[in-house]
Amino acid sequence: MIEHNNYKDSPLWDSSLPLEKRLDYLVANLTLEEKLHCLTTGCPTIPRLGITQFYLGGEAAHGIEARHDQAFNKGACIHTTAFPQPIGMSATWDTELLERIGESVGNEARVVYQKERNGRLCCWAPTIDMERDPRWGRTEEAYGEDPYLTGKMASAYIKGMRGKDPFYIRCGASLKHFYANNVETDRIKISSSIDPRNKHEYYLEPFRRAVVEGKAEAMMTAYNEINGIPCIVNDEVQTIVKDQWGLQGHIVCDGADMQQTVNDHKYFSSHAETIAYGLKAGIDCFTDDETVIVAAAREALERGLITIEDIDRAIRHSFGTRIRLGIYDALPRNPYANVPEDFLCCDEHCALTLEAATKSVVLLKNENDLLPLTKDTTDNIAVIGPLSDVWYKDWYCGQPPYAITPLAGIKDTAKNATLLTTNGCDKIQLQYKDSYIGLDENSGLILTDKEHASTFLYTNWGFGSSTLIDLSNNLYVSIDDDTNRIRATKKEAFGWFIKEAFDLKQQEDGSYYIDTWNDKHVYIDENNTFTAREDMDYSAFTMHIIEDGIKSAVAAAKKADKAIVFLGSNPMINSKEEIDRTDIILPPYQEELIKSVYNANPNTILALITNYPYAINWEQEHIPAIVYSASGSQELGHAIARVLFGETSPAGRLNMTWYTDISCLPDINDYDIIKGKRTYQYYDGKVLYPFGYGLSYTGFTYRDLRIEQQDFATIKVTATITNTGATSSDEVVQLYVHQEDSRTIRPQKGLKGFSRIHLAPNESKQVTFTVPTRDLQYFDVVNNTMLLESGTYHFLLGASSEDIRLQDTLYISSQPIGTRNMSKTTAFDRYDWYDNAYLHEGPMGYTCVLPKNTTKTMVLTYNDVMLSMPKNTIVINYHAITDTKLQVFFGEQILMEQTLEHNDNFREVQFTFSESLLPLNTISTLTFSTEGNCKLGYYQFQYVMEEIK
Repeated sequence: MIEHNNYKDSPLWDSSLPLEKRLDYLVANLTLEEKLHCLTTGCPTIPRLGITQFYLGGEAAHGIEARHDQAFNKGACIHTTAFPQPIGMSATWDTELLERIGESVGNEARVVYQKERNGRLCCWAPTIDMERDPRWGRTEEAYGEDPYLTGKMASAYIKGMRGKDPFYIRCGASLKHFYANNVETDRIKISSSIDPRNKHEYYLEPFRRAVVEGKAEAMMTAYNEINGIPCIVNDEVQTIVKDQWGLQGHIVCDGADMQQTVNDHKYFSSHAETIAYGLKAGIDCFTDDETVIVAAAREALERGLITIEDIDRAIRHSFGTRIRLGIYDALPRNPYANVPEDFLCCDEHCALTLEAATKSVVLLKNENDLLPLTKDTTDNIAVIGPLSDVWYKDWYCGQPPYAITPLAGIKDTAKNATLLTTNGCDKIQLQYKDSYIGLDENSGLILTDKEHASTFLYTNWGFGSSTLIDLSNNLYVSIDDDTNRIRATKKEAFGWFIKEAFDLKQQEDGSYYIDTWNDKHVYIDENNTFTAREDMDYSAFTMHIIEDGIKSAVAAAKKADKAIVFLGSNPMINSKEEIDRTDIILPPYQEELIKSVYNANPNTILALITNYPYAINWEQEHIPAIVYSASGSQELGHAIARVLFGETSPAGRLNMTWYTDISCLPDINDYDIIKGKRTYQYYDGKVLYPFGYGLSYTGFTYRDLRIEQQDFATIKVTATITNTGATSSDEVVQLYVHQEDSRTIRPQKGLKGFSRIHLAPNESKQVTFTVPTRDLQYFDVVNNTMLLESGTYHFLLGASSEDIRLQDTLYISSQPIGTRNMSKTTAFDRYDWYDNAYLHEGPMGYTCVLPKNTTKTMVLTYNDVMLSMPKNTIVINYHAITDTKLQVFFGEQILMEQTLEHNDNFREVQFTFSESLLPLNTISTLTFSTEGNCKLGYYQFQYVMEEIK
């Protein structure tokens, strides 16, 4: 160790030195104990080196989260600007806007850091998991179902956060969650089955773009397993993310995932093994409890599972990020070091979130041009619905300085209109035997007489979740987990566990049983107070409707010239982290509400505020105008009002397919979008609204499509777009490509370019797309790599994935694919097609294939097989869990039929068959069929030399 009189004289603090020199000094001067503590997301205070505690983490999904309302970070809230949810930001299809939002978020992160000095400068955002299934609980957090759109939009956000300095970072982005993380139920132990094509073409692609194009600083691994291997020890973190893509910064695991690898995945028996294999796989810091991490690392070192070099490598990565953030500069070189405090929630940022929220609104239907309404109208307008006058935080939201509800936005916009308002929810009283439910002096629910009965606002969110607000104090009813008492004491339904959610279950006799959020039974105890326990019988309650919400809504609608009904989701109740949706229909009460309002007033407008698609089939058929907006922006109400009353023409576009019902979807745990026909790329059924869809208040024509291959690497596509209406508006021009006559199943179309442009009436603009031929590649299982296939490519230009206005073809020449080399070892997961199979960890780094249902036949097919010389022996690596019947076919010809006897682990066995069964120089399909429970690792054809002689 080298001692310096002043730590700022040391190489660590010398910003003129190369990064590696500064890191060399750091690792040489840390003690072993200090290094072990640096494997956490924080770092210890080390006065002699000038190091103070600095945390790599924090949330920035759509603004900086600095609420400080959780047990682990209690403190005074710092207000920050709240932008639309990521699913809403992505609906703008505007990369320039996303970069400006990222810059604003980065600047606010700097101000928060300057106030607190404890980190939050490398935030856990954006979430770019592929949203292949609309039931996913965290749909609000990501950017849609398409890898190109997600990669481009997220990269723009990352660039804004990062800044343009070649070395220093304004605020680092940590991508999450790597990868195939799209189910909440059992997420800490389940495995995602991902074959090579799905992996490289779909699930990895947005991460690749965000690293290569967006220059993301860091990445977070997912909770799930990939083909049986927990993501925290998936060596693709090192081999792909770091070695191939060149991630500059660090990798962090998801919260408490080190311990879950032992406790839930049961993958290792000790935390020491997890941290050792995690470090070798490329993880640099761990999010578990610090004492557990340090103890595990120490044990791993003592057992020889890791070396000090493994620890040093991880520290270099995490401190490399800290140095690029400018934390250890003796001389002030970092251009982002002193952001003025008045950047926090400044007018510019408030205007920016209004712009983003407005641009994200999608017009789904506008029959007979019911919209826009007139801004200076004097009409009676009914504003109805459970989402009409509320603004909800989500789990990763900051606390904004203000929040505009839809009703407030309409009041500010249509100042001359007469507004008739109701949330359409019932107001109820609850009776137990001869008594009623009221409050004691501590707001606890008790039995009382009718005169002192509480009236509750009853909001039925559907699917077993409702909330009750006591109208005497306007607080939510909630359960106190320490005492199991039920009280009306909460200002909002918010928390990791939503203890304000209750399930009111009507019985055959009309009475109600009530369950808490965690399935405890609500009952009246011996002190006549409300409490809840799992082991008690329910108390039966009678519900008295004091004010019928639907009748109130109908009354308002009848008096109104037009009715606007705000429906949708509560981001803390209907779906969130750890809560997937079980269906895609509207909550039944909301469905009844909109139908009743429409029957009372056919001039009804539906405004959906939701962060995921709904199957609104009846509404699409009957309601004349429908708009959709994601939640999250503090300017939500103003944004929707601007669209409804024509201050701006809507141009938001859907980033997910809206299906007609849940039967359109495979099992939520099925990650194969090709065979499962998921997303617009492969789904061939009728949809409610297609990917890329969105209407406008004007019309556009497309003309003069030109496609030019400038060189082997680049294709240029141009066209002219004209606004043919009387309203200025944005248009989102979308370029899709489909390859004709491929050797394998290719997407029906795939997004390869988009441009949001603004056009005045009668104005024309030329749009230009530059398409790298790399973006036309697919993963070829024959050659086991991404490649460009020769063939005819259809270039499709339009206003959505189904509204194609112009198209033309281009023939592209490339290298020949060839046939499979049967003399080389071929992993069984390199199939072209399969039936009843899924993937899991196999031998020697291979991924094995095994039957999904062991009572059914598993079939694996491999195309483009040619045997140019006699190879009458096949080597198969397998693990027969039970005796298994194996058949191998070449075309229609059966090569062999064999019983694979039960064995305890993977083994390699040769099987010989007659050369006469193999027609040489014939290209055909090789098929393996198994009956039983057997894992297949790899296969290879070989010569039998003595027989050839």
